[in-house]
Amino acid sequence: MQNKLINTLRIVFIIILLALGLLIAIRPAGTETNILKALFAESENILVDLSTRFSAKINIIVESDSPEKSEEISKFFYNEIDKDKMHIVNADILKILSGYEKYHNNLLSPKTYSLLRAKEYEAVEENSLEALYNPIMQPIGSIEDDPFLLLTDFVMNLSENGSASDFTPFEYNGKFYSLVMLTVDNNLALSPTILNDEIKNLVKIQQELSKDGVKIFLTGAPVHSYYASSRSMFEINLICILSTLFITGLVFWYFKSLKPLIPIALSIGTGIFTGYAVTSLFFRDIHILTFVFSTTLIGICVDYSLHYFVSDEGDDTVKEIFKSLTVSLLTTVSAFAVLLFSNFILLKQISIFTITGLATVYLIVILFYPLISGNITGKKRSIKHIEIPEKYGKIIFYTIFVISLFGIMRTTFDDNIKNMYVPPKFLVNAEKLFGELVQSNGDLSIFVVKGETIEDILQKEEVIEDKLTEQGISFQSLSKYVPSEKRQRQNRMLRKQLYKDKLDEYAQFLPSAQRHKLMTENYNNGFLTPGDDFSFLKNNFLIDENSSIVIAYNYEGAEIDGIKAINFQRDISAQIKKCRLICLGLLLPIFGLLYILLAKIYDFKSAFKIISPSVFAVIFVFGVLGLFKCPVNFFHILAVFLIIGFGLDYSVFRFAGAKKFKDAVLMSCLTSVFSFALLACAGFRLISALGTVLAVGLLSSYIFSIILIKNGETEGKRGERQDCLKS
Repeated sequence: MQNKLINTLRIVFIIILLALGLLIAIRPAGTETNILKALFAESENILVDLSTRFSAKINIIVESDSPEKSEEISKFFYNEIDKDKMHIVNADILKILSGYEKYHNNLLSPKTYSLLRAKEYEAVEENSLEALYNPIMQPIGSIEDDPFLLLTDFVMNLSENGSASDFTPFEYNGKFYSLVMLTVDNNLALSPTILNDEIKNLVKIQQELSKDGVKIFLTGAPVHSYYASSRSMFEINLICILSTLFITGLVFWYFKSLKPLIPIALSIGTGIFTGYAVTSLFFRDIHILTFVFSTTLIGICVDYSLHYFVSDEGDDTVKEIFKSLTVSLLTTVSAFAVLLFSNFILLKQISIFTITGLATVYLIVILFYPLISGNITGKKRSIKHIEIPEKYGKIIFYTIFVISLFGIMRTTFDDNIKNMYVPPKFLVNAEKLFGELVQSNGDLSIFVVKGETIEDILQKEEVIEDKLTEQGISFQSLSKYVPSEKRQRQNRMLRKQLYKDKLDEYAQFLPSAQRHKLMTENYNNGFLTPGDDFSFLKNNFLIDENSSIVIAYNYEGAEIDGIKAINFQRDISAQIKKCRLICLGLLLPIFGLLYILLAKIYDFKSAFKIISPSVFAVIFVFGVLGLFKCPVNFFHILAVFLIIGFGLDYSVFRFAGAKKFKDAVLMSCLTSVFSFALLACAGFRLISALGTVLAVGLLSSYIFSIILIKNGETEGKRGERQDCLKS
């Protein structure tokens, strides 16, 4: 009867796998790489969308000793680029300037608008003289029609990037530079793998052209992503190779055969497959971090297989390890089930992926491993284990505990997104150079302005801009280039008043008839509108037909006129902090749930013993981070969940004390710690931080389990109960 039930379960399991395989073939899930989409809810997608929009920029800097050469190389570089994937923003400057000249009576720069409203005419006169004698920019339009050069002032104030423009060479610190500022196609920006291939092509062109006194620099978020991902992939591949070799060597040394590697690899592969398939049922796209964390945790599955093969003595193997294996699964699943109640997609995905993967491998070990029992393992080696005497164990434990508490008192937190990635020095220098060349205004804040019509949007933008101008904050917006009709009427009136009060005194160089004409002129030539000539601006500033953005530089306020300022660094860091606090808040419920579960399975005292090594390992990890003044971040907290998952296995199996469980626990610890110690050597700060925390946490979990749990306490208690019954 039992065999019939098991065979039925095997058939059902295989049918489920086939169904999931069919599902994946029909509707495979996409892979999401944008870390912000893992941290922000769908209701907060505006920040994610804006971040993606502003990240899709690549800048090419050509440095040379002559302006002709820098311009020539920059144009040649651009000709080598696939224009369907990335391009410069084309604007018909002559047509735009023609439009400005036609409506020059309607246009004032924000600064001049404020000065004229305050009747600070002396400052306006000074600005006019500066524009007249400016060696960089010649006056625009006719000085007879615009004696104060207000149109020239308007045009000069449009750009926050000084003299920088595409291809046009300019001098800086004795060198000549030409810039090519590329905008990445939206579809390409959302396809990191394809975008990396394009960046690889740019790097190749860069290397080919950087010769004969020419230096070429690449900047922009996609360039950073290319170098970070390329380096990380190389390091992770190397780590995977070394870890595989270590596990292979350890398995061969202990079992004197490589046969156990085949079912181990098959079980892990199946676990990853089912985790992916089930997660894709709930989410259209699976985040790359879900794969990183979940496939790492499925490494516990190696433990399940090792425990089976180490204890493999025949048909009774499953009976011998069933309770410990089941308790291990239940505790890990319970810990990660709590993450389902968080409000973050990443944590939910990790929970579903991990639970499904672990359950799959558990079922494979229980249902299918008995079919190959006896054909995989031969005579095993005997490992001599170090047992720490109780007296010395207590001394070691209390010493470590006190040191850990001291370290925790020094714990600090860091949620700044910038500190989670340290770019290569050559990229830092390139970004610094680009900032100097374009006179970058630093940190960005974005105001999202909504309106029923384009005129409504422009007027709302101008309310924000007036406040920014009062505070001396530089900004960019659509209305800065094309004012609203309401503002153009106001500009006319202010210009009229300026002419009435100061024209005769200031413009003595003009004939009196011309001055009289300017003061009595009726402005009936209509209004400048954001038509076809300004389509490139609409693409930059309009999110949709009812929403636009105002970009402010180094603005520290929270909102203006009820419109919230979105600051990428500040808001992303605040969201990371929110995620960190939620994860920290989940630790106590997780440990409480695990304690109750273990108490139901064993008893309250035994539950405390089993869970203690994981609790103290977490304390020890935070203590070590505090002692070395390493700020704790969100990803350190995520690593703690992995420590709980792995560490509880060591305690559960050691407490069970079945034959040779000590061998399996030691081998599991060695494989995990070795892999994560290698990960700690990675150049990418997030990966190395995870590796360090996991290596320290798992090693301490194992050591604490040796100190706090006497091997085979379950067996000892069972023997005591049997002696009592006999007496």
